Amino acid sequence: MIANIAGTAWAAVLAIGWLWVQIEARDRRHLMEWTSDLRQLSAEEFEWLVGELFRRETWEVRETGRQDGPDDNIDLELIGKNGRTIVQCKRWDSREVGVDEVREFAGTLMREGLHGSDGIFVTLSKFNRPALAEAKRIGLNLIDRYDLYERVKKVRRTEPCPICTAPMVFGHSRYGWWFHCEVAGCRGKKNLSDEVGRAVEILTLAA
Repeated sequence: MIANIAGTAWAAVLAIGWLWVQIEARDRRHLMEWTSDLRQLSAEEFEWLVGELFRRETWEVRETGRQDGPDDNIDLELIGKNGRTIVQCKRWDSREVGVDEVREFAGTLMREGLHGSDGIFVTLSKFNRPALAEAKRIGLNLIDRYDLYERVKKVRRTEPCPICTAPMVFGHSRYGWWFHCEVAGCRGKKNLSDEVGRAVEILTLAA
């Protein structure tokens, strides 16, 4: 009897854990599909989005960053065919990333027994000239806000325009959420106010 109760309780714990993982995965997909202005994201959400980006670029992603304490400058670990790569994320949208931050991350790579080319530094801002020069010297990979937006655009699932079939852009107005086409001369659009459930179903399909 006790064994049965314990077994049932353990199964419930596993089910709750599985459900939590599914909810987190759904939230990450929402960030990727629905966030048109990445500056609206918190530091934690920014790391989630970057992780989801790399997942869609076929990496295995391990999230190691912490918001409640030091993370040793490692927010994500990527596992690919060539081994391990570590990622540092800086959700700065106005302050430039400087040479000190690059050198600090380089020290982390050295401590981990990795080369400069095994690191990726991602920011919502940009890198100043000394930081760019230092990154080039050590072979560190940099992704600034322009690169990030372009990479997100490539993996983001889109809604085709009902007129020209080009990918539409997601936006918000005083009338609600909608897609609109940015192709010159095309007036295609899709109002999501009356079919939010359907939109979420389409946009959050597993990658």
